[in-house]
Amino acid sequence: MVEHDSAYGAYKAAQGTLSKTRQVVMLYEGAIKFVSQGKQAILEKRIEDRYNLIQRAADIISGLQDSLDFDNGGDIAPMLHGFYSDIYLSLMHIHRNNDAEECDEVIAQLKEMLDIWRKIDKGETPGAESAATSSPTAGGSGDTANLPPISVKISV
Repeated sequence: MVEHDSAYGAYKAAQGTLSKTRQVVMLYEGAIKFVSQGKQAILEKRIEDRYNLIQRAADIISGLQDSLDFDNGGDIAPMLHGFYSDIYLSLMHIHRNNDAEECDEVIAQLKEMLDIWRKIDKGETPGAESAATSSPTAGGSGDTANLPPISVKISV
């Protein structure tokens, strides 16, 4: 029986049953949730909670960035690398400045990219199937059997 004692345990269990693109969608949703909760912690002056929540979002972004396949990802991998770098830097800025407005900016950027990933996951994006065979973070709902598992360490 699979244990679901932590978010990481649940994620590990899901790796074998969900498509790679669905996993990416879930990771984006988690990052958005943590940044939203981090913003609330800023507004309530709960600094330790803010730190932990923003760090959890940063861990997700870092994991997504680390999973990029530059050899097979075409033009998408460098574009995503830049996007993840920008988001990560914004999260570090939030750490330094307790900036609730920057949380809103990060959330908006992540939501915009999440919408794209949802379309890819549903196969609504032209070329999504060919992208699926090139990168674990550039895939569609097509054949993802050749993709390595997405591995993201999430602190709980």
